[in-house]
Amino acid sequence: MNRTESEALADWLVAVLDWSAVESFHRISEGHSREMVVATATNGERVVVRIEQGGVFGTDGIRESRLMTGLHEHGVPVARVLAGDERGVVMGRRFFVMEYVPSVPGKPPPVGDFIGVLHAMHGIDPTSGSLGDLLGVSNVANVREATMTQVRRWRDVYRSSTDEPVALLERSAEWLMINAPEGDRLSVVHGDAGPDNFVHDGKRVLAITDWEFGHVGDPMEDWVFCIQMRGSRALPKDEWLGQLATITGIRIAPEVWRYWEAFNYFKGSCANLTCRRLYETGANPAPNMAIVGTAVYRMFLQKLIEFDGAV
Repeated sequence: MNRTESEALADWLVAVLDWSAVESFHRISEGHSREMVVATATNGERVVVRIEQGGVFGTDGIRESRLMTGLHEHGVPVARVLAGDERGVVMGRRFFVMEYVPSVPGKPPPVGDFIGVLHAMHGIDPTSGSLGDLLGVSNVANVREATMTQVRRWRDVYRSSTDEPVALLERSAEWLMINAPEGDRLSVVHGDAGPDNFVHDGKRVLAITDWEFGHVGDPMEDWVFCIQMRGSRALPKDEWLGQLATITGIRIAPEVWRYWEAFNYFKGSCANLTCRRLYETGANPAPNMAIVGTAVYRMFLQKLIEFDGAV
């Protein structure tokens, strides 16, 4: 955020939030999909501003803010969305503002509470309230079709980010479409669930964050992603699976785990390609875009190669 943008944002926050003045802006370094800034008022009140960065990962911040609002209305612990600029008038980029939820540093994540919270969210009727229209539930007939929709989505995201088809990604998309599991129920799916994407005080989950991948689908997607991609930062896989079974009664069949493992590598490869395109075109010249779009992309692609060779 440059000086002109910060001045415009400060004036807007004063007007919309009824602040006397903005004391400071502090950029949060974590995450890639949105630029995140903590704005502090002169009275000490703080909010978080999530600002678009050119469509990183093929996601949309306004849709994210609306989903958060809908989930908040259903009792899911998410930061309350306070306001936003859906047209990008204020600073030339769209953004939304949400409440600041402080964490307690140095505390291990409360895995058990998180499992319970995520499981409860999966039990929400995705057709209720504003969620049905926002998630496009009427466009999918069942869990398998919702999963296939996600495969097509990520295939299209990757195709829009490269001039030539990537044979491995095309082949992976075909395999994922053919082998999509039937699933048990349609649920709200976070899409990036796990440690580092929820705020806690060491005992309870205070807010689940980073909803840019939220959609309707198979809750198994969240569980496998959490344990496979993020969970090792908190617990070994076997301990995650044990707690999941104890708290929810869910046991993930080997073939289901294998499917979502492949999906995660495919999705990661497709999503990270968007960063390379944004960097190469100058739409987002930040160094982290180059890193994610090259080194991280190749890491996911290598995992997919290894999986492909084992099929």
